[in-house]
Amino acid sequence: MEPQPESSDAAKLIVRHDAECGETVTEDEAVQRVPRRTPAIAGALLTAVGCVAVVMASSRYHEAKVSPKAGFSGLFDLTGMAATRDLFDLTGMATPKCYRNKSFWVEQSGALQMPGTTRSIEVNAYMCQQRCAETEGCEHFSYWKDGGCLLSSYAAYSNLFEGSTASNGVISGPKVCKTMMDQPMEVLVSALDVPSFIAEEAPGCNSLHDEYQLAWKAQGETFFDDWQFINKSETRGAEWYLNRSEAFYQGTATASKEGAIIRVGEQVQPFKRRSMMLHSAEAWRPDVGFVVVMKYKHVPYGPGVWPAFWLLNSDMKWPQGGELDIMEYANYDTAKMTFHTDKNCSMNTAKLKQCAKTMTDIDPTMIASCYTNYSGNQLGCMPPQVRKDGEWFSKNPGAIALLWDASGITSFHIPEKEIPVDLESDTPKPNTWKDSWRMAFMPFEEKSCLNIARPQEIVLNIALCGDWAGNTFYACTQCRETGYTPNYCIPGHVTEPATDCCTLYISNPSAEQPLKDDAYFDISYVKVFTPKGKVLPRYSSGTYRNNGVHVSNQQTPATAPSQASDDSEALGAAPLPLPGIGSASDDAPLGATPDDLVPQAPQASSSGWYQDHAPVSQSQSTAAQHPPKHNSAMTPGLGCLQLALLLLSSILSRIDV
Repeated sequence: MEPQPESSDAAKLIVRHDAECGETVTEDEAVQRVPRRTPAIAGALLTAVGCVAVVMASSRYHEAKVSPKAGFSGLFDLTGMAATRDLFDLTGMATPKCYRNKSFWVEQSGALQMPGTTRSIEVNAYMCQQRCAETEGCEHFSYWKDGGCLLSSYAAYSNLFEGSTASNGVISGPKVCKTMMDQPMEVLVSALDVPSFIAEEAPGCNSLHDEYQLAWKAQGETFFDDWQFINKSETRGAEWYLNRSEAFYQGTATASKEGAIIRVGEQVQPFKRRSMMLHSAEAWRPDVGFVVVMKYKHVPYGPGVWPAFWLLNSDMKWPQGGELDIMEYANYDTAKMTFHTDKNCSMNTAKLKQCAKTMTDIDPTMIASCYTNYSGNQLGCMPPQVRKDGEWFSKNPGAIALLWDASGITSFHIPEKEIPVDLESDTPKPNTWKDSWRMAFMPFEEKSCLNIARPQEIVLNIALCGDWAGNTFYACTQCRETGYTPNYCIPGHVTEPATDCCTLYISNPSAEQPLKDDAYFDISYVKVFTPKGKVLPRYSSGTYRNNGVHVSNQQTPATAPSQASDDSEALGAAPLPLPGIGSASDDAPLGATPDDLVPQAPQASSSGWYQDHAPVSQSQSTAAQHPPKHNSAMTPGLGCLQLALLLLSSILSRIDV
């Protein structure tokens, strides 16, 4: 006699079980799936094994990334789902901020795929992603509705799909979905009690140290690991700085073996565009000496673009701890090196004039006093130097190097084909470098340059319009050629973005392609070297010590509270355990990088540390959210297993003995 179908209660159990295991099944279908007891036992056993696999995958939720071949298909496997769900409907996807709907990647050449690859047909987006992960040099994929799979390199930019609104059209994503901490997790020493800076003259036109050793680097796929993503803007500009998770998801940040990309992104508000500001978690002592080097292939430039590569002390109220602009410019202006402090320090002009004779093509403009007070038109010191604009730097890739010790500051531009062996081997000897590489030389006057700078952190950012690029927009020939001129708009009206010429241009679709073509950093590495034989602690930058917030104007470093944790040691103690701000939980799901899993980084305070270009601050508001707890991450897998075992037990109890 044929056994009767299982009861509706058993069918409901299957429906509930399959839903928790990620499947969709009706109760009628469930009844048909258990017509016989013996096959049902085998099915339940197979289901239990499958659910154990789910639990095992859940137990790995704390890992930093997942291989497309190992476990990720369970999180986003579209095979066989066409009958029940649109392939391009990402609703309920386990990794909602890994894949993007209605976006695709474009190479800098304008091609839709990277050189050396061809379009393939794949059954789903996951298989397209897997193809990318297996292809050398691929960092992004674009999966089109017709099954077409296109692969892109690290330098590609994200483009919005503007096809029919009835169809999502295309899905894009990275080669591997990653869970990322929103800020670094380091144990660093407070720099609040380091000795004061005392100037010391070096022999000739050299520095105080002959050889340096590698102390820190940002390079390759881990380029961004030791940077803080700061989303506070104080330049009254059109930039909207992103936190780490959003920067990767929106395509403004990419890290690969070939290099790192930092770029301007798409419009996010009527007068704001996505961009990035990075601060290193570590800081280095200029009195002891260090060399910071950025090897690059491209730097941002263009109308309304204001990039900067600079050093800052954020332990003190600006400019007490010192600030050095290594390379900064706006629109098509030329870059210049300047130093800012609140002390009456002057350059050694006699030595400067003597040593500048070996430099060629220099701009003779000079400001000898480093004292900075903008309200009194005291702008800091600026030596005669070689000045080039962003387009020149991009057409002449190489290494920008900055040497700073107690004797003074020297900057270099080394053409890519001339990078010396000592720098390539991470043992730079800048006293032996060619005079033709020197861009600027700033020797300090011994008697006046005391306590002028504290440990410096590295900053990389791309601002838009605002106090510099906006105020000088009309003076720029290429900027006027955009058509954004009176009477259509008001030049330099940065306090009213709806009428400001620069902001209106940056916010217009006509700026989209020029920004994608030109407004980006392509960096091979950033490295810091310290004097050979010197053993120094790893010092915390002020922004990192204060969890992304600069010391307040109303607080001195000795009394500024730490925001690391309620039970953290008093400031000044060393070493300090400093958790990254807004960190994602170790228990976050594999591949998840959404804002609802990774909180936005706290805003840096309106402390005046950017006030050399921002007399009035204008902040962006972001809502911090909390990552899920460990137990909630494990619940789906455990519930699946429990139901499978319950089903197996129920069926076994019905077997005739």
